Amino acid sequence: MTYDAYLPPPTGDPNPYRISLFKGRSRWNFQWTAGDEDALIEAVSELAADERVPLDWFDVAMVRQQMLQAIPEPEQTTPKPFDT
Repeated sequence: MTYDAYLPPPTGDPNPYRISLFKGRSRWNFQWTAGDEDALIEAVSELAADERVPLDWFDVAMVRQQMLQAIPEPEQTTPKPFDT
């Protein structure tokens, strides 16, 4: 059984992020684009709330953690000194 119908549609961004969650004999693959993180977490939360789906709230937390690790840190720029 697939649960793809629960996930938001892709935005068409050519550089999506992808993570996988392994649970028992199941493998869950999630894909999102920058800015769609909240929508994915909401969709995974809805899956966890469904008793027919073998995901729980710990899995939602794991997906969120993996998402944070998948997104590169913004580059730090050194502020230029003020001209006096």
